[in-house]
Amino acid sequence: MKIKLIQPAQLDDSGKPIKYKKLLLPSGTLATLAALTPEDIEVSVTNEYVDTVDFDADVDLVGITALSCHAPRAYQIADEFRKRGKTVVMGGIHASALPHEALQHADSVVIGEAENIWEKVIRDFQKKSLTPIYKSDKFPDLKKLVLPRFDLANSDKCIKALFSQTPAIPIFTTRGCPFNCHFCSVTKFFGGRYRTKPIDNVLKEIEASGAKDFFFVDDNIMGNPSYSEQLFKEITPLRIRWFSQFSTLVLNTPKLVELAGKSGCHEVILGIESLDEENLKSVNKGFNKIEKYKKVLKLLMDNGISPNVMIMVGMDNDDVGLFNRTLEFLLNNDVNFIHINIITPFPGTKLYEKLESEERILEKDWSKYDVNHVIFHPKKMSGEDLINNVWRNYEVFYSCKNIIKRFYRFRRIYLTRHWRNSFFDDLLFQLHYNSVIKKRVDPYSGGI
Repeated sequence: MKIKLIQPAQLDDSGKPIKYKKLLLPSGTLATLAALTPEDIEVSVTNEYVDTVDFDADVDLVGITALSCHAPRAYQIADEFRKRGKTVVMGGIHASALPHEALQHADSVVIGEAENIWEKVIRDFQKKSLTPIYKSDKFPDLKKLVLPRFDLANSDKCIKALFSQTPAIPIFTTRGCPFNCHFCSVTKFFGGRYRTKPIDNVLKEIEASGAKDFFFVDDNIMGNPSYSEQLFKEITPLRIRWFSQFSTLVLNTPKLVELAGKSGCHEVILGIESLDEENLKSVNKGFNKIEKYKKVLKLLMDNGISPNVMIMVGMDNDDVGLFNRTLEFLLNNDVNFIHINIITPFPGTKLYEKLESEERILEKDWSKYDVNHVIFHPKKMSGEDLINNVWRNYEVFYSCKNIIKRFYRFRRIYLTRHWRNSFFDDLLFQLHYNSVIKKRVDPYSGGI
């Protein structure tokens, strides 16, 4: 039996699949599904961003995973394979949120995490007893060791740090989140508490990957402080280089930030989201305290960790003045990278329910649900003003003048921590961002 696992590309505004020369990271989802596939099954992986989907491939079963922005292309791919008599199974966050929509294009849909279900799907297919919906009655046991098949997941088509032999490898150490922010689907998909993977298993995955650069994909790797402390102590002797996502609540655990820096953390994605208190409360992220943002950024920098700040725009209290204040804050504080997200009502979130009930959603073309399109009615500015201010802030932040200023601001990190990799990586990426932003291309689009 042969299985083909596919990551679809996103369709651009003209309806064509987006293509990259290189991916930023290999797909952890495809690598994990390949590892969960029984050894008696032949499995192959296609990432359409860098590969061509062969619709005439000699395969028995096709598995497709998709975020919302990938769904329209996922449906096209599924329809083409089914025309050729192939069986298609779909999964991922979008299909989990809208399984009956996905079933219009697939023979079966997997809701939620795959560890408890994937082998059963395969065996049911072999017995010709596939059911329309698969959903586990409990979350998977993370104690079971799964070594993702990154040898199959396009690692050779990914960007590598200047002095690295391998790309950054995505690994999770925890799943779930108790905060349930209204714009986020993590709590609904992965649960409302932090579930931890045994640290021994994390170490085995790191060793098996053969890499020295990692992205811990946890939504908040500091969420369980006692676990994080032990994890950071265990990986320190490995001399790896890693980045991940923190909450602003790290200010409550400065010792953990110090341990993270010593263990190889060189960059962190930090969701400060907004400089407006009403905005934060409206999306259930009132635990972010605006008056403490500067202290959080300084804490990271003092420990050799470069802040990559996430800003969410288009919330109900946003106006042009807030854009200007936000840009000034980002330029005058310890921020090395920014990612500006237009707030997007993803299916399955409370934000989607709210905007749908208010009849403010303009667009149901899921390809545009990528945090770069305005797909709803903003309250205090037009959609055109919103998108124009996004690109204006990007252009100013990543101007050559401000790139030079930041390199001077972060000189201590470059001179004392990971200087060889961080300096050249940051320089190349910031110059790349400067170039693509002029074309209004998302600098964090997943590839180059």
